[in-house]
Amino acid sequence: MNVVSEVKEAYVENKKIFAIVIGLFVLGIIISFIIADDIAGFLMPILKEALGGDDISINAFDIMFHNELSALTIVGGSIVFGIYALLASFVNGFAIGFLAGYTIKSTSTLLLFLTLIVPHGIFEIPALLSSCVSGILLFLFIFRVLKDKYNGMTLKEGYYNHQKTIKHMVVLLIVSVILFMIAALIEGYITPYLGNIVGQQLGIQHLV
Repeated sequence: MNVVSEVKEAYVENKKIFAIVIGLFVLGIIISFIIADDIAGFLMPILKEALGGDDISINAFDIMFHNELSALTIVGGSIVFGIYALLASFVNGFAIGFLAGYTIKSTSTLLLFLTLIVPHGIFEIPALLSSCVSGILLFLFIFRVLKDKYNGMTLKEGYYNHQKTIKHMVVLLIVSVILFMIAALIEGYITPYLGNIVGQQLGIQHLV
């Protein structure tokens, strides 16, 4: 089995689903960026609580556990019509867009936001999108097998008819888990270092 070919196939043959997921992600970014000032008072306390209140110390392995749990939750929760995956894509985009808008308007610079997001985001965002598509594929697999069963086929026949779908689901989930692990290590050990350097240049002491 050629691993690279399997991964490439999983992405290429599900590009329409990726397009939908990416579209929702980008839509969330755009909407929240535009209204960041209007929702800051409501959303910032929620985000601070989610990040541990005033204690924003970062442990890479805590992040890794959270990321992997998120990937499994997205996939498992998407059994019901893939709704959880679609929501997760939009909500995560919304959170990033808000943080971008809030940070830029608070510091008058894009540099701080990019420093805090890009190093691990280049791995975490593809991981998120991959897990969302993986969850949708799980729903599609179950739906198609049950549809075949309804049409008189056995579950075994339904499985063989759609085994490529479940294979792609597993491949994308594995890729997502690996990317989330890499992102967690970067977010735990590299992003805070870079963030503090940039923060000090902007007059913000001990940012992360």
